Amino acid sequence: MIGFWLLLLWLLPPTLPAFATSPTQDLPTASPNQLSGHELLRIGEVHDQQEHFPESLTYYRLALSKFREKKQSQGIATALMKISRVLERQGKLQEAYASLQEAVPLFAQTADRSAHAEGLLATGRVAAQLGQREASREALTQAAALFTRVRNARGRNDTLVQLGLLQVVDGEADAGLSALQQAAEEARTRRHVEQQFTATVALGDAHWLLGHMGDAQTHYLEALALAEAEHHLPFEGMLKLRLARLDVGKDSLNDRLALAKRALLIAQSIRDPSGEADAWSLIADLHRQLGQQAEADQADARAIAIYRSRELFVHGIR
Repeated sequence: MIGFWLLLLWLLPPTLPAFATSPTQDLPTASPNQLSGHELLRIGEVHDQQEHFPESLTYYRLALSKFREKKQSQGIATALMKISRVLERQGKLQEAYASLQEAVPLFAQTADRSAHAEGLLATGRVAAQLGQREASREALTQAAALFTRVRNARGRNDTLVQLGLLQVVDGEADAGLSALQQAAEEARTRRHVEQQFTATVALGDAHWLLGHMGDAQTHYLEALALAEAEHHLPFEGMLKLRLARLDVGKDSLNDRLALAKRALLIAQSIRDPSGEADAWSLIADLHRQLGQQAEADQADARAIAIYRSRELFVHGIR
């Protein structure tokens, strides 16, 4: 069974992969002490996009200090949100949650209702990963209401997906599936392919959690068709991994292995180390189930090497 917090990780705001570069020639060249909080945030965002986590945290915290000096609530809350996002991606969930606990009340004091709702959405996501179901549900419910109030369809859709998954995990299958179906239909009506994809995958995940493997496969295949039509390789690779993990009977092992290998090729082609490690790990498991121990050991070794390298990178040891 898929852990609930794992289902939420791919809903995080997209970032550029570590190998990508962003233009830096327009960034301020003065020392940090001479820069404004907003300029420091901008530099932090460049590092954030490149997954330079220590650097991004340094600049975000410098920005936070500037905003605190000037008692600028909106700036303080914004910096705290960005800090929490980096901490969450590093797996430092308690620290991320603490930042959000300070940021959300500050957003509530401003006129920026969308930012307030974004803070609640992030709070709900992190609380779910910490196992704080009630706190997560409360934050997500408030976020959905706020996004609806300010007519932010994107934010409402993201919130419905996470709230729906939470309801399924909490045993409210009908309500959760209804929320996910609503999110998928609203995205389809708005012709927002990425959100339609996200909601459709979430429907597959929900059915998987409920043990409805056939329904899960149906939604995954629908989402895969969307990814292929859009030529979106990251999504395509993710769906092939989902389908390869889906146990629909012993006779499907070879088909699942072939899907996992295709997902591996995609991860390698787009230089996605996390996806590559996940694919190798699944390939190892499938080889074991097929009685191919030597191939399983080799795949395991490749996965472990990438996981170790990735862990050092994410925690800033490069």
